Amino acid sequence: MCFYIGIEDLAANALIEILQSKNGDDSQNIVTYAELEKYGAEVVHYLGEQGEKAVLILSRENTNHMLCRYSDFFVETETDKKEPAIELRKGKTVSDLIERFRTYLEIDVLLAFMSEKTVSVLIRQSFRD
Repeated sequence: MCFYIGIEDLAANALIEILQSKNGDDSQNIVTYAELEKYGAEVVHYLGEQGEKAVLILSRENTNHMLCRYSDFFVETETDKKEPAIELRKGKTVSDLIERFRTYLEIDVLLAFMSEKTVSVLIRQSFRD
């Protein structure tokens, strides 16, 4: 089986893991595109190690579609260092993200998003600043 992982699932799961690692500190509700690319690559690698194939769908067109379709969850922004990023809208919580973006995922993909190995890429990145 081949899993197709969209930018919306990647962003939502990255934000879930970042927020959970910071005990829900919603001042850290942002993930850069560079972080998403690294996290996505680790997720694909993890699935490959499990004997599964996966493809990331991260085009600008798909990103624009996500920002429109899920505008109640995400907004495009920049970090203090002017890095392009995706921010979780104010008022949205980890529980909201889990309910919307994790309830339908294949178990293999969910485990890849939650793996200590894949999450470590995000956590190391977000704690550097």
